[in-house]
Amino acid sequence: MTLGLRIRTLRKARKMTQQQLADATDVSRIYIQALESNRRSPSMKLLHRLSDKLGVETSDLLEEFPRDKGGRLQLEELFAGPEPVEIWYRSHKLSEKDVAMVQRLIEAALTDWDGENKRAKKSPKR
Repeated sequence: MTLGLRIRTLRKARKMTQQQLADATDVSRIYIQALESNRRSPSMKLLHRLSDKLGVETSDLLEEFPRDKGGRLQLEELFAGPEPVEIWYRSHKLSEKDVAMVQRLIEAALTDWDGENKRAKKSPKR
């Protein structure tokens, strides 16, 4: 996820307009729009103000989730990593209960797929 998309997602999650974020961080709405579309890069000073108004750590705006060489995201790292990670979907932060439900759904799907694969191997080919 790019910095601009991260800013936009967090802003919308806080139910803020671009103008409200601009006013809160002492920049213009056009500048916020340029940040969100990745046409501009903020200074460290502005990054600190943005993170404060968006309710996250500055490092949360800058860091990417760990990925391996293939560009994969290991969900286990998100669900059970050493540091708690906020998980967001469509501008909504998932609660611990939501994350647990997502984990159960994934586990159920994997169990179902494993069962289908075992049945497919056992059934005689025609």
